[in-house]
Amino acid sequence: MARLLSRLRASLPPEQAVQEGFARTRFERLRLEGFPRGIDNLHIDVALGPSISRAAEIYIAALVRENLQRIWRQPADTRSDSIGEGFRRVLLDLHNAVVKQARSSHRLERVQLFQVAVLRLLLDLTDAELTRVRNDLEDARHKADRGVDGRGLQIHHQSSVLARNVGHVRYRVARHAVRDLMRLEHESLRKLRKSVLGRSWPVAETLLTNPILQLDGFGALGDFSRIYPAVLYAEDDARRAGLCLLDVLGDWLPQSARIATGNGTVAAGTVAAARGDKAGSLGLIATERRVRLLVSEGELADWSANWLDLPVNATALLGGAEVAWPQPFHWHHPRIATLQLALNRRFERALRDAQLARAVRASYALSAIYPTLGLQDAETLVYEYLKGDLGKREMTRRLAGVDGVSNAVQLLRRIDQLNREHARNPAYGRRQTLARFAGDVLRLRRDLKHAWRMFRAMDSIRLLNDEREQALSLANNTLQVFCLDDLALDAQGNVVGHVIIRTEVRGSDRITGEMRRRNLNPAAHFSRYFYDPITRLLDPFGAQKVAVEGDALMLSILEHGGEAADRLAVARACCLATRILHLVDTMNAEHRRIGLPQIELGIGISYADEAPTYLYDQSRRVTISPAINRARSLASCNTLLRETCPQPGHRGLCVALPMQGDERDATLVRYNVNGIELEPAAFTRLHVEVSLRKLTMRRRGSLRSATLYAGSCTDTNGVAHGLVIRERPVKLWIGNQLLEKNDEGRRFYEVVADPQLTARVASRLAEASSETASAMGHSD
Repeated sequence: MARLLSRLRASLPPEQAVQEGFARTRFERLRLEGFPRGIDNLHIDVALGPSISRAAEIYIAALVRENLQRIWRQPADTRSDSIGEGFRRVLLDLHNAVVKQARSSHRLERVQLFQVAVLRLLLDLTDAELTRVRNDLEDARHKADRGVDGRGLQIHHQSSVLARNVGHVRYRVARHAVRDLMRLEHESLRKLRKSVLGRSWPVAETLLTNPILQLDGFGALGDFSRIYPAVLYAEDDARRAGLCLLDVLGDWLPQSARIATGNGTVAAGTVAAARGDKAGSLGLIATERRVRLLVSEGELADWSANWLDLPVNATALLGGAEVAWPQPFHWHHPRIATLQLALNRRFERALRDAQLARAVRASYALSAIYPTLGLQDAETLVYEYLKGDLGKREMTRRLAGVDGVSNAVQLLRRIDQLNREHARNPAYGRRQTLARFAGDVLRLRRDLKHAWRMFRAMDSIRLLNDEREQALSLANNTLQVFCLDDLALDAQGNVVGHVIIRTEVRGSDRITGEMRRRNLNPAAHFSRYFYDPITRLLDPFGAQKVAVEGDALMLSILEHGGEAADRLAVARACCLATRILHLVDTMNAEHRRIGLPQIELGIGISYADEAPTYLYDQSRRVTISPAINRARSLASCNTLLRETCPQPGHRGLCVALPMQGDERDATLVRYNVNGIELEPAAFTRLHVEVSLRKLTMRRRGSLRSATLYAGSCTDTNGVAHGLVIRERPVKLWIGNQLLEKNDEGRRFYEVVADPQLTARVASRLAEASSETASAMGHSD
């Protein structure tokens, strides 16, 4: 026996020769894992925009209405084609904008995300519209039962018919929508992608047109049997057929595609484990269970296509489905026909041992016979009869109960006649049927694998329509926006950094108390001299209010990373802070005139090289940033330091390191009265934003010189503002003394708001510029 098997193998083509004859394919992997998770930490937040959402909603509603009229046997409203044209125009414009943006940002995955999101939108709208119709019918039926109107019988009939056919309607609507989408793809979309991106299908066509997606899993047998053999509808039959075929093809299977041939059951928790704690759609759950029965874990994880993804390979390897059998196809080995016959016979034996042979023949007979019978919802009945599970007498009895059947005996004779004619058709001979079935098994297997990937991709997306959720996700830089207007205007790009300006207000309680004693309005006074003027300063400097408290005001300026971004966040924050101090000086001048206490500020400016995080307390936005606490520290004023070591004029900025005996406290303290401190990280960033000139100027009344950095920046209106930063050493605080160290110790940075010092710096720069120009003139 061993010698006979060895001689048989020697008469067959070698494995390499067979492998070379397989057709191959490839497609792009979905790369959605690179997108940040949205505000629920599970999904990718996507905003397609109101224009496409509304156009798709109207289009899907028209398709649903047409199909409902058809199953209710009402005159059909055929306006979906004209309505669909409007949807396709909106989709075309948006798609073109997305492709161009993907090219400029070198992110092909944005086109993938857009395509997956559009398909999800169409399928979600189909389910939502069907749910709405069913709910409306249920409400109308309750009203009819209470005698509100006289349409009770009609509504009950429509509701019952829809309940039986909801899966069928869903499939027809989804298939129609995808067919229209593919027509647009082939007419223009794929050509544009090819010319701009170099790829026609960022998402493979077999993923977009997958029938499993349209069936939302497996649907009803009637719809399933129009696409695949009916024998593959039952889970266990499909599993056994798949294992039979993989066993026959075992010599050529890719390593990743090999699957254990046990009982094929899915371990408990496998389906849920693949998604973490996400619930998943019904289609994903149904598909995932089946795909794990037919496809190995290794192949599911491997995105590279293999020869099993082209079902024609299996059909060809078993001889083909042509009348002239077998066909050599791409193989040129002289013994390929011997191999094809051997594999065909082996597959036949395997199906017979698995008790599937009759079901396979009945499946193809059903596909050929049933469309000519004029029956509705009777596919299961006819299929059971064709495979021999029902006798003639039982079949006659059950046919008599089918709607529209007037003569069951005559109809059964017609079924038998059509079955005999089908069996005599040479195109459906035994060998051809087995080869065709091998291809269909691989087609279902491939579609399950691709549908599972596509369902997972769609389930990873959350389409946001609620404006508050969109705002929250956008503020946290997690919203993927595909709206036409936003695509055109979003030249600034995402937020890559931000500045926090913390302003501590001191003395407002004393001013408020004094004004109340005088029967004056403190709210109007602060609005007129402080809050309203600051609000008017925000837009020119690109700032926004983060929080307004009784004794503090917090502002922020965002730094964008797009090509058109100014990237002047720190520089504008410094200029804005000096303008705020000037406002306070004006306010204090008015206080002196009317005899009110003075107001004091302490301002701190900090920078973070990341976007802030936003939370929502109902309608109030809450900003979370590591820069907030740092700015709060910079703006603070230590009470003991202020009392023991007052600054000249009782205003200014000083940073000190406390000394307790021989011990140094690691925490710096500040004297900040109408001063502006810039943290070192922000000062470093300022050097990147603007050109700063280093100057050394002697301090008035001191033998020491001061190190200054001078420059300028423009606001959002293009107006130039001077900018001066003073570098000063951190002092030692011992008792009631502040001592300067002689070494190159720690430094702090002050934004200069003193008009006299800034005027001196401007004069010094002008003199230097004049000397440079004069020198250049002499050299000429």
